[in-house]
Amino acid sequence: MTRLSVLLLSVLIAAAPLSAANAQDRGNRGGDRNGQELQREPRRISEAEAQGIAQSRARGARFVGSLGLRGNSYVFRFERDGQIIDISVDSRG
Repeated sequence: MTRLSVLLLSVLIAAAPLSAANAQDRGNRGGDRNGQELQREPRRISEAEAQGIAQSRARGARFVGSLGLRGNSYVFRFERDGQIIDISVDSRG
């Protein structure tokens, strides 16, 4: 073999693994991005929106207070005829 053909062959051999590594690297980054999109939590409604939903469900009961976010639900306390009623509203809408 001539010196030129040996040089050309060595350049081709050296460049082949680099292009494969770049393709694998791009694929991994895209996979991470897709994984993050799937793990995103859905949009949460505000506590005020949840309180409005709870008041409509309470049908005239007096609002006592909010117990805050418990897991994925807002919990609101109402009173009607001496009874305490807790109403839970899913924060994910």
